[in-house]
Amino acid sequence: MRIAFVSPLPPLDSGIADYAATLAPGLAATGLAIDLFHEGRTPPPPPLADRFTARPVRDLAARAGDYDVLLYHLGNSLQHHAGMLELLLELPGVVVLHEYMLHHLFRERTLAAGDAAGYVEEMRYAAGETGRRAARRLLDTHHPLDIWTFPLFERVVDRSRAVFVHSRFAADRVLASRPAARLEVVPFAVDTAAVTPVDAAARAAARRALDLPADAFVLATFGFVTPQKRLGPALAAFARLRRARPDARFLIVGEVAAREEFAALLAAHGRAGVTVTGRLPADAFERAIAACDVAVNLRHPTGGETSAALLHLLAAGVPTIVSYTGSFAEIPSGAVARVPLDDGETPILAALLDAFAADPALRAAVGAAGRRHVE
Repeated sequence: MRIAFVSPLPPLDSGIADYAATLAPGLAATGLAIDLFHEGRTPPPPPLADRFTARPVRDLAARAGDYDVLLYHLGNSLQHHAGMLELLLELPGVVVLHEYMLHHLFRERTLAAGDAAGYVEEMRYAAGETGRRAARRLLDTHHPLDIWTFPLFERVVDRSRAVFVHSRFAADRVLASRPAARLEVVPFAVDTAAVTPVDAAARAAARRALDLPADAFVLATFGFVTPQKRLGPALAAFARLRRARPDARFLIVGEVAAREEFAALLAAHGRAGVTVTGRLPADAFERAIAACDVAVNLRHPTGGETSAALLHLLAAGVPTIVSYTGSFAEIPSGAVARVPLDDGETPILAALLDAFAADPALRAAVGAAGRRHVE
């Protein structure tokens, strides 16, 4: 079977690109014939370039008949999916919907490009008269629109021959709007063989490389820093922890999106003990994972995304605290620690940090359970 594998790929700065770079070789190892079609101007580097034929997305239309399946990996950024989106609407295939929230994608395609009528039509297509009225109210009066109520996945689902999602949560949301969709839940692929569980020696070496205290309690969060990552509660809980453990450290690893809002959070909760690294290359990212005692991976609201960073942390045996919501709630109790999305979020998070900091055996047990979950 020949598959046109259409996706962002390295060197694009994209979580889906990183995922696709791991998935494509795995699919090829099963005997499938894979050709890559990439967004962006730059073709993928070795080893992908050595193993696969790689062409720009724009070349697929003329070659679509050469393939049994067109496999699209779609996310919520027009920057990384513009060519693919137009193509899949014209040439339907199988879509891996990495999140059901596509509002930003379609808003950038229409409203941000000066096509207000196109935005209204997309809202109408997805949500009927309710969507049309909400879009008109936004345009006419600047009345705020809750984009999480209108994720705008409907057109993509309707044009797809089949849809894959990575969680039951995402599947239920899609099926609530499109009950006839041909949809399957496919677990997010984690190559646990490529991730060595962190041991004491690796942690000590990573801390030396990052100039972190050998015996301090180190908390970390990984991934694109957005308001949905709940850094406010995390920073508040960490500030409480430092009252008892003034040598504690908090690594915030990832590119910061809303810089002014994030700066305000740091000002409100204090920068003491906090290090913001920005996006790191792969080797430095691995060192940061190895250096931390505990990670936090909070989320609200959620668009049905599965966190690659979270699964990497679990594979590395790092005990991780998550929000009890969306796909995160599908991880078994014990494999992660959970915090609610209510008034108890910050105090419960602070209590969990206290417990983990005081009990290495607890950290080891939760870390081992997380590793078993993804194996």
